[in-house]
Amino acid sequence: MLLLLVPFAVASRNVQDETGRTVTLSDRVARVVCLTPSVTDTVYALGAASLIVGITDYTQFPPQAAAEKKSVGDILNPSLERIFALHPDVVIAVSTLNSPDTIKGLERVGVPVFQVRGHGLAGVYSSILSIGNALGREAQARTLVDQLKARETNVRAATQGKPRSTVFLVVQLDPCITAGHNAFITELIEAAGARSVTDDLTQDWLRVSLEAIIPKNPDYIMLMKSAPITLKEMQSRAGWNALKAVQQGRILLADDRLQSPSPAAFDGLEDLARQLQAAH
Repeated sequence: MLLLLVPFAVASRNVQDETGRTVTLSDRVARVVCLTPSVTDTVYALGAASLIVGITDYTQFPPQAAAEKKSVGDILNPSLERIFALHPDVVIAVSTLNSPDTIKGLERVGVPVFQVRGHGLAGVYSSILSIGNALGREAQARTLVDQLKARETNVRAATQGKPRSTVFLVVQLDPCITAGHNAFITELIEAAGARSVTDDLTQDWLRVSLEAIIPKNPDYIMLMKSAPITLKEMQSRAGWNALKAVQQGRILLADDRLQSPSPAAFDGLEDLARQLQAAH
């Protein structure tokens, strides 16, 4: 009987997640639930899609994920019952997005939860390495990080010494919603060779008055491709036509992947850099 128990006794390991917690995981993680779209994209990029048994709503990247995988609900309030029914070896969460109640609820029923932070480009790199460690794919994670860092370096090198255009990101018109200094997309705008005129505002996402933006006179208005906003609509609205970028139709259409703190963001970064270079 003791011999039968030995394999189970050594088939687990302790790993530390990015919140400093020690999580006990199987030596061979085979069933993973991803609690944010960025985690799903990262696991796919590590070549571990076959391990995923559950994702969250609104997962866009990679495009096939939503079609291939079952959803356990939204990011803030996923269904604990659905997650438990999938018998995951680990649930991977983002500490700044997923609810502490979700984490505690899963741990109460014995489901291991591994958390990453994922803030900024540095956070993308660290999350990839951490998730790679949790899944036993350390070598793949190091290779992926090296590839993504090289892409970032190439984008930055192409803009070195060139004038930096200023941009105003508009996510919503009424009220006007934009990104501040701490938003991931603001860092990518800088990496692409431009500067957000709201990079001095400390919030991630915030409401601003148009009167505060007009004196900043941004070179370009930046819209997300999926946003239901058009240049014609902006030109017809009072106040917006006071911006030269609106008057002259200087619009950048940003790839939605710029908002995902995951490997997909680098496609969006390269696309934005190409648009800025072509606009000069």
